[in-house]
Amino acid sequence: MRKELPLALTVLTGLWVMACNYLQPVAKLDLFTKTEHWYVISGTAAFLIGTINLIMVHGKNIMRRKEGWYNSAILLIVLFAYSIHGLIVTQNDPKWQWFWDNVWTPVNSTMFSLLCFYIASAAYRAFRVRSKEATVLLVAAVLVMLGNVPLGKLIWSQIPNIKNWIMAVPNSAGMRAITLGVYVGAFAVSMRIMLGLERAHLGSGS
Repeated sequence: MRKELPLALTVLTGLWVMACNYLQPVAKLDLFTKTEHWYVISGTAAFLIGTINLIMVHGKNIMRRKEGWYNSAILLIVLFAYSIHGLIVTQNDPKWQWFWDNVWTPVNSTMFSLLCFYIASAAYRAFRVRSKEATVLLVAAVLVMLGNVPLGKLIWSQIPNIKNWIMAVPNSAGMRAITLGVYVGAFAVSMRIMLGLERAHLGSGS
């Protein structure tokens, strides 16, 4: 029953959501709105479980004095402090706004600013001309980047128009193809889970 019951719940939940979305008699009952409430409850429970797991993992790092244990200590201190602070004050409180503007926003900006170096490194590897396809990618990337800055218009007045065409036509077509592939893949994975062929969520890779 440890695997049969979760698998049965998975199948029933999948069939229920499909019925709420695709069967007209069921859709008229507006049951999907009520089902969304359970999504919120499940997400909250998962968030709580994740928080407990975070505390257990980093708590062990602190107790065993593993390498970088002080980072775990800082993480738990901030976690508890921010949680208690959120329980005491609301989002409209000036203290909350101060914390958001002077702590969260600078840290968030710093993290994303560091990502630009990894993006630049990945772009360098991707844009090296090794084939015709890489050449097309390089030319399109250069035109789009120049089209987004005033320098591009100074070089050639038509560069912004070319950039707009690249984003509206080839880019949109590629994104539609990728999105369609993602949907087909998600449908295939959903069917495998509902049919019991994929059981990784039950704790087994078989």
